[in-house]
Amino acid sequence: MKSNLLLGALMLFLWSGITNAQTVDELSAQVGKGIEFKSSDDLFYLKFRTRVQIRWDFINGLKDNGADPYFEDKAWVKRSRLKFDGYFLNKSLVYKIEYDVVGGYVRDAIFKYKKDNYQIWFGQGKLPSNRERVVSSANLQLVDRSIFNKNYTLDRDVGVQFHHQFNIGKAVVHDRWAVTSGDGIRNNDYAPGVSLTGKLEVLPLGEFKSKSLYKSADLKREETPKMAFAGYVNFNKDASKDRGQVGSVIEGASADLLNIGGDFLLKYRGYSLMVEAATRSVTDDNEFFYNEEEDEVYAYYTGYGANIQTGYVFKNNWELSGRYSFTKPNETDFHDDINDYTIGVSRYIIGHNFKFQGDVTYRELPAGQDRIITRFQMEFQF
Repeated sequence: MKSNLLLGALMLFLWSGITNAQTVDELSAQVGKGIEFKSSDDLFYLKFRTRVQIRWDFINGLKDNGADPYFEDKAWVKRSRLKFDGYFLNKSLVYKIEYDVVGGYVRDAIFKYKKDNYQIWFGQGKLPSNRERVVSSANLQLVDRSIFNKNYTLDRDVGVQFHHQFNIGKAVVHDRWAVTSGDGIRNNDYAPGVSLTGKLEVLPLGEFKSKSLYKSADLKREETPKMAFAGYVNFNKDASKDRGQVGSVIEGASADLLNIGGDFLLKYRGYSLMVEAATRSVTDDNEFFYNEEEDEVYAYYTGYGANIQTGYVFKNNWELSGRYSFTKPNETDFHDDINDYTIGVSRYIIGHNFKFQGDVTYRELPAGQDRIITRFQMEFQF
């Protein structure tokens, strides 16, 4: 019921924008670019897009550490999204809304003021954190994000962001800053603190083609090498979730979390390489919380991890890719130490807008049962 109300409110907002315009002067539709409306007075513009990811996952638990082998499979709609973005009153006032049909909640709800080389964001959206998270799940090189991203990303939050860009010779520099609630966008009844984020990114050889800085795989086949170096810091004061903006709520607890990370990207003639790493710590060095009522001990997720990912897109738009990703939590009695080794194959029919992907992961669990994870996926978006 709640998800239906949210979806209804979104549709009402967008429909009112269209009907309140003098006339809809332009209407177009194209795969990957969605359905576009523009009023004749150019005071309202709307782009509507949707996408679906249909997956079939298989897990084979191996005979290991005294455990018996097992097999599981799951066919499911991993993601289904409705996206609305555009401008109103003038082209400097931009909005973006993304609704998760599967989860039944709003993921993004941002209003932006764009002027020259800076932007001011207000609302709910992704924080300037690790590259793999900032890349849309529609534009991934493998079936899904890594185990590193799951445990160290900052994900989304609600608040204010400032994005700025400037040049130093040929190099392009992006600096991004955010002051947000620190408790993410789901299960955020507990929000006693504040989150401060800063990220600096340098493109020493200039901009990437067609905004592919935050798209995986070198589908544009960069004619000259393109690189990006980035680093970020996040301080989340009085966090109540075990990973800050995401994770499980530890009721009655709060901790000051420090997240530090960085990444590197290279693209050249179909080849791509991405490396990212991060660490999370509790500033008072005490990861634990004892709940007297439940007589249970909980631990914040601290430690470090990394993700190394590479691939090559052949001229027929087939891609072969590989990834090594790991997480090394400090408290292995509470969180798993994991190493993932993945190989993948993708067939891009219309770029990332229509593609088929498959990958196989060997998951090494030093304190548990190793397993092989096989995934197949179709992605369609218009």
